[in-house]
Amino acid sequence: MKTIEKVGSFEIVRYKFEYVNSEPKIIIEMVKVLDINGKYIKFASLKEVIDFLPLYPVKFKKLC
Repeated sequence: MKTIEKVGSFEIVRYKFEYVNSEPKIIIEMVKVLDINGKYIKFASLKEVIDFLPLYPVKFKKLC
């Protein structure tokens, strides 16, 4: 039986900066969904979670 984890936050793990129409933009490529304890649930596409981003804490992984 699979348990359903409760979403606690999102982490943007793959992203880059680009200029679009001469304006700086952040291009998000990969989002990690974390539970309320900060543990990994799954990776999701931005289109799957875009409506939920304002509802939960979002952090960006530091670029290397």
